[in-house]
Amino acid sequence: MNKKTWKKIAAVGVCVCMTAGFTACSGGEKSGEGASEEPAKSTKDYKSDKEVTLRYAIWGATQQEVSKELADAFHEKYPNITVEVEYTPQNTGEYWTKLESSCTGGSAPDVFWMNGVHADTYIEGGMMLSLSDLVEHSELIDWKEDFPATLTAQYERDGEIYAIPKDFDTIAVWYNKQIFDEAGVEYPSDDWTWEEMVETAKKLTNKEKGIYGITAEMNGQQYYYPTISANGGYILAEDNESCGYDDKNTMKGLSCWTELMEEGLSPSLQQLTDTPSSTLFESGKLGMLWAGSWNTASYMKNEQLRDYVGVAELPSFDGKNGNCINGLGIGVYSKSKNLDEARLFVEWLGSKEAQEIQGKSGTVISARVDCQSLFTESYPELNLQAYLNQVDVAMPYPCSKVTNEMLTIEYDYLTKVYTGEMSVEDAGKKIAEEVNPLLEEAYK
Repeated sequence: MNKKTWKKIAAVGVCVCMTAGFTACSGGEKSGEGASEEPAKSTKDYKSDKEVTLRYAIWGATQQEVSKELADAFHEKYPNITVEVEYTPQNTGEYWTKLESSCTGGSAPDVFWMNGVHADTYIEGGMMLSLSDLVEHSELIDWKEDFPATLTAQYERDGEIYAIPKDFDTIAVWYNKQIFDEAGVEYPSDDWTWEEMVETAKKLTNKEKGIYGITAEMNGQQYYYPTISANGGYILAEDNESCGYDDKNTMKGLSCWTELMEEGLSPSLQQLTDTPSSTLFESGKLGMLWAGSWNTASYMKNEQLRDYVGVAELPSFDGKNGNCINGLGIGVYSKSKNLDEARLFVEWLGSKEAQEIQGKSGTVISARVDCQSLFTESYPELNLQAYLNQVDVAMPYPCSKVTNEMLTIEYDYLTKVYTGEMSVEDAGKKIAEEVNPLLEEAYK
């Protein structure tokens, strides 16, 4: 067994610190080391009366309530199984630090949220149970029919399945109707262009009132990944053996944001570091905001904002739209002492019954194809269909075996771009020079 070394990641928009290591096996575990017995292939015949308490780790603050609702609904079906929801913030890196530490120490939650960025580390570290048998024999889940291939691919490795898709997110434009009305500007339409968005931002920007038309936040998923895609650029090649930061179209998708800062339509990077885009938007100081679907519940709980917001699709570039799709999965700790119950819970969380509960909450878009529309119906006054309309053109969030290292390099050089210390072209070339050898080594 080899020692897996965790690296510190300063991700764009999210800083996650990982400092210790896993003892790596040859991929994720098919059964739980330390568990009392081999889990059954199928969960449909589960009949145990043994009192069991499962620990379920999550990071979404707005999803605590619906997560507990799901835990209670599962307990009603299986009275002998109690699910305790454990919330830990992710934006400070605390969730991943805590999960890594508990996995290494053998005390991880039985079930936990996972994303594509961290999946390889936990799978190769032997901390995620293979769920292939569960999926194959499930009467609640049809792997190929129920979930988009973009999401299932995030958790498949060497023919094994390691997590059940929970939800997914795309990006749309939120706007403050009050600011538009005061400036006498028409609301955005779903067929608008980048040029029209820029002109709108100019009309909304009012420095005397401290109002900006838009923000150019240094955040890949919500900002420059979609524009890179719309301009024909890319972050990772299909084989993951090279990156596209030195591609001219990728550079176009980056420079359109720095130009907004140069024109004074967006706060500076330092200003956005002090006061994030969401804070500006919720305080009525921002006309337009590019935001992931996961922000919906938070914005609609803001009583000063909820009656004055609208949602539109991302604008196009030369007739081409772009977006970014990412999703969460739910995995089972390979060393759990309650593998049968943990597998049962994870399978149910992927069922139509569970994902309907999640979808109706309006917190996220459920991963199941037959439940996705429930998100758009959760707030009928909003055009939440904007999040679903661009799913087909959305690029998958770029994940690889060296995503952490790539994001750190990306963050370091793009910080210099956004502060004016380096050109987009020079930064793109430097990122490619440092990332490509890492990818070549990882996938040789």
